[in-house]
Amino acid sequence: MNPQKIIDRLREIEDWQQLTAEDWRTVGDVLDRLDPLLPEGDDTEIRSALAPLEALERKEVRRARAGLGAKGMAIPPQQREKRNHLIERLTADARGPVGRASGGREDRGASE
Repeated sequence: MNPQKIIDRLREIEDWQQLTAEDWRTVGDVLDRLDPLLPEGDDTEIRSALAPLEALERKEVRRARAGLGAKGMAIPPQQREKRNHLIERLTADARGPVGRASGGREDRGASE
């Protein structure tokens, strides 16, 4: 699975505001499951790990439309930290070894 697609999917989580504490635990489980899969890059396993997010996203949309926001909450710090870690990892992987070696900055010559 394209790393950018995974990054985009993970970034969407930040906008969810209507999930319950139990739903956020499910998000945490998804992130935990996804973490060891990233080096292998097996599309089937990655898609399977991400699948529960679709159901949660539908739930998020339904609750927001129904005005049930009082029962929901924004992403908890632990899940936000896991999500950010995965995005950073995927971003570093997408840059490749040259980008990682320079700390993510491209060689711009003596102009810096």
